[in-house]
Amino acid sequence: MAGIAAVFFCPASAFTANTLDITVDETGDAIAIFRFTLEGFLENAIPQSILEEELLKGLGTSSEPPELITMDRSSATIRMKKFASLFDVPTGTEYRTVSMDFKKAEVALQQSAVNSIVSADFSPATITVTFPDAYNRRFTDSDVLPALSHIIIDPVKAASAAQNPSANGAIKVVSTPEGARVEIDGIYVGTAPATFTEIPEGPHTLRFSMDNYESVEKTVTVKEGQTIQISVFLAYAQPTPTYAPGFAGVVALFGIALLLCVMAVRRRM
Repeated sequence: MAGIAAVFFCPASAFTANTLDITVDETGDAIAIFRFTLEGFLENAIPQSILEEELLKGLGTSSEPPELITMDRSSATIRMKKFASLFDVPTGTEYRTVSMDFKKAEVALQQSAVNSIVSADFSPATITVTFPDAYNRRFTDSDVLPALSHIIIDPVKAASAAQNPSANGAIKVVSTPEGARVEIDGIYVGTAPATFTEIPEGPHTLRFSMDNYESVEKTVTVKEGQTIQISVFLAYAQPTPTYAPGFAGVVALFGIALLLCVMAVRRRM
């Protein structure tokens, strides 16, 4: 019976992410090729529609849902809208990508209808992000794809910028752990690591925040034509202990009872 129970109540198949290759186009949209392994006796029994649904949930990055182009039992090709935001900078165009937390995808699967038959590891062994100019970043064994910033140089803009230096500066931020939300003067600008350009001269207040971590604030002074680098460490926020209703009363009663016992013993002595 134990063996039968294990078949019906324990995850029987394993979904393992192998590689994720993301290619960003000039508009900021991206094509992602996701390769994975599905193991177990249900490898060919899970409906394709369920696999597609859970995969798209796990790889969503913006308000617009990802679009599945093709999929088989070992890979999927997906179009991700607005994967990168574009900004004009003096020397060209800056691409700022969104971050992806693969652990959240695993949590979503645990809450789905297939959690009893599929165990999943959505964190790819290798992640590669390639920008329109062929520049790429590569990550291995990471639960989070951090937000990235990359500037594609426009020769005309670069030449003009060299002749007319900008009166603004830039702030380069790095956080541990990666992926912290960054606000400059109360305005959300992206996630770390990133370089934020065209920041006016003068003092600015930066705030770094992340779920389950203590926020950090720093004040910096930006100077014309210079890039300030800031590194912050976010400490894990210890949860506040919570007690069941009446817990304090129980402790008080226990203390009174203990005191009465001590007094009774002393009287006998």
